[in-house]
Amino acid sequence: MHKPQGYQANGVTLTTKEEAAASGFKPWKLAVAFGAKQDGTRLLLDFMKRAEAAGGRYVSDVHIVLVSEQDGEPVECRTEIVPESSVELGRTLQSTPGRTEMRHHMVPVTRTVLESQFQCQSVTEPRTVSETYYESQYDSSSKTTRSVPRTRMVTRFESRQKCGLVPMMRTVTRFEYQLRSEYIPPRLELVPRQYTRWSLKETLPACAPSPPQTGDSPSMPHRIEGEVYGCSLEQAPKGLVPASCQELALQAPCAWRGPLREARPGATARACRLRRGPRA
Repeated sequence: MHKPQGYQANGVTLTTKEEAAASGFKPWKLAVAFGAKQDGTRLLLDFMKRAEAAGGRYVSDVHIVLVSEQDGEPVECRTEIVPESSVELGRTLQSTPGRTEMRHHMVPVTRTVLESQFQCQSVTEPRTVSETYYESQYDSSSKTTRSVPRTRMVTRFESRQKCGLVPMMRTVTRFEYQLRSEYIPPRLELVPRQYTRWSLKETLPACAPSPPQTGDSPSMPHRIEGEVYGCSLEQAPKGLVPASCQELALQAPCAWRGPLREARPGATARACRLRRGPRA
């Protein structure tokens, strides 16, 4: 199959819609809801891990949607995470000739906030392992030298990435709807080294009244959604029979939880299940 420009050998890759479609995998929509006081970096990494756990190979058209209120009416504000080369195209496509929609003008504000930001850092930790070495011994009776295996315990220092939420007080400039939800926009510089070779950008928010809620299609809360290419329902944990790729992804235990989790790109769905413990 064709390998998109943002292709990586292992795991799932975030790339453009055109290049993901060229891979030949069938697309499906993944939407993951979330509540208030969330870090966008953590949400985006979790979204990619869930896509991977469901057998996804490529991801495109990723949107972050926050639901807020403007003048007493529910409003959805949507931003898109796009490869740098298609940022301007994404902004142009938001305008449809011959159609008028009500849009809310969003103005950034500056405030001092206390929040927990998702951060990754390199750490060096000791690891004790068993090592086999060979010792020369001289046999005086046969006048020969032989190598005898010996075992000893040695300590080695290994470097790895640790990620977690770190509390901090700082002054930030964000949109009012983000501050109301205590939402932290993603730090996209943390994403490319794991899931794409593209330089990623987040577009300006497009805000509009929330669609009316109906029994057949109830409106979702805050959410991150996108197109995933590729799915393997056989990757479901034993005893579970997911009805769809979306259901399999939501059952995946690849959420970033706890005070500190190790970031290991390219993990398989099975390895992810073993590391993360109980299902979400």
